[in-house]
Amino acid sequence: MLEGQMIPFILDYIHHGIIAINQKGIVIICNKAAQKMLGFNQPVLDRPIASLLPETKLPNVVNTGQSEYGKRFTFNGKTFVVNRTPIIEHDTVIGAVTVFQDITDLDEISTELESFKKINKELEGIIATSYDGILITDGEGRVLKINKSLLRITDLTTSHFLGKKIDSLYVKGYFTSEPIAKLARVNKKIVTGIQIIKTGKVVMVTSTPVFDDNGDVIRVVTNARDMSEIINLQEQLAQSRNLSDYLRQEFNKSLKDELLANEMITRNPEMYKILELTKRVAGMEVTILLQGESGVGKEVFAKLIHVWSKRKGAFIKVNCGAIPGPLLESELFGYSRGAFTGANKEGKPGLFELANDGTLFLDEIEDLPLDLQGKFLRVLQDQEFVRLGGTKVIKVNVRLIAASNRDLTQMIKERKFREDLYYRLNVVPILIPPLRDRTEDIPLLIDYFLSKFNKKYSTNKVMAPGLMKDFLEYHWPGNIRELINTLERLVITSESDFISNDAFTAAKRGILAIDTTSANNLLKLEQDEERIPSLKEALENTEKDILTKALKKYKKSRQVGQVLGISHTAVLKKIKKYQMKA
Repeated sequence: MLEGQMIPFILDYIHHGIIAINQKGIVIICNKAAQKMLGFNQPVLDRPIASLLPETKLPNVVNTGQSEYGKRFTFNGKTFVVNRTPIIEHDTVIGAVTVFQDITDLDEISTELESFKKINKELEGIIATSYDGILITDGEGRVLKINKSLLRITDLTTSHFLGKKIDSLYVKGYFTSEPIAKLARVNKKIVTGIQIIKTGKVVMVTSTPVFDDNGDVIRVVTNARDMSEIINLQEQLAQSRNLSDYLRQEFNKSLKDELLANEMITRNPEMYKILELTKRVAGMEVTILLQGESGVGKEVFAKLIHVWSKRKGAFIKVNCGAIPGPLLESELFGYSRGAFTGANKEGKPGLFELANDGTLFLDEIEDLPLDLQGKFLRVLQDQEFVRLGGTKVIKVNVRLIAASNRDLTQMIKERKFREDLYYRLNVVPILIPPLRDRTEDIPLLIDYFLSKFNKKYSTNKVMAPGLMKDFLEYHWPGNIRELINTLERLVITSESDFISNDAFTAAKRGILAIDTTSANNLLKLEQDEERIPSLKEALENTEKDILTKALKKYKKSRQVGQVLGISHTAVLKKIKKYQMKA
């Protein structure tokens, strides 16, 4: 082989790519490594370099005569590091040569390495900032890593852990039992337990083994938490619950007092839901429509809404059915001076003005005349009106509550009530159930109003045995209003301190009944000439007889208490007092 032919042969054995061009940019040398790296599958010699590598900088080196080292060059998805050098002969640039190496794999490795570094840094940060203590041991139990939280939780130092076998802490007495990390490593499963430290700390520990492809333990990751902190949290939670219970009791007591103050007495679950809804919407500036039979307590609900709304103005009630239609407009909106014959010379403010910043309760809204409903609707929408016979626009801030015992939707079909007014009133409808659907409230209502009327009339009336059953079985068409009226009548008309069944029957018919039981007892006492018992003794004998009859009929003290109108605790005390068998 001639010497001139040796050079291309030698270049083909070099692993770096080598390409040389002449002064005109024609390829004069291209070794096998270059062809392979660049993917040239056809002859490249004697071809312009620009046609093979459009973005090559090699012709620039010919033009400038300046070398370039360590430059990056990308071609066909590969990255190369390139050195470019001019070929000089007798101080004249006659060409250029480039030597390059494929670093694509190296770039990928570098990127992967950077990614691992980033992940490792994040992991280090997580371990360092964890509030729980973290300890990592190798497959032999030697401690590789800990965080500061572990030192805080155990009250030990770094020298106790790093580079030491975890078992040594037990051997040297720092742990009172075998390390949980050792148990997890030996048993090859997650182990949780309590580790008591020599420093007095009680630590809850969970150790998790990490396995290699062969199933051997290569790491054990241990999480430690100070039990004293958990105990403190439990105590704080208990205190919080106690406080919450106390506040709930106080709230319920306050609510109960509030309800009693407005004569709202109930233990009915459905009524509790209605009251909860009522309190929730009371503070919102919405119109409320109360619906229910006559006597169910719509006015009481309206007063509660006013109280809960915390409005500064007055609560004013208007019964639309009690005021004649022609007068209702002047009552609601007032009138100006000289509006009509017989009117006050100075004019008169209407109920809307008087209820400014307060609540206007319109009962029996169904009786509002049709010709007045349109004006009423405008007041609801704009909160402004003009007095009868006046021209001045009066602005008000009134919370409106309407009530009805009629089916307003039926009245709309009969064209007796405006549909647009109905929908304006019916923003939040509240339907109050009749007393016959909440019979569990009857004993409470009797107890409350009987006490109230006894105090009012300076009496001491109690209900006879069995009378409570009559009250519970009666359907109460007049609802609570009828119950209150009946109780007041019985307190006034009953001759003795015991309100009998006959008196209740008579009260329903509206007549005065003579209490035959009491009369007979009185006659018996008058005929007993041998001995006249004291009043206390007579009352005790009567009480004992009544209790005996009640116990024969009803087996449970709660039932007896309901019938007699007293608590079951009072029943038990009286049974003990008279040495009776329950």
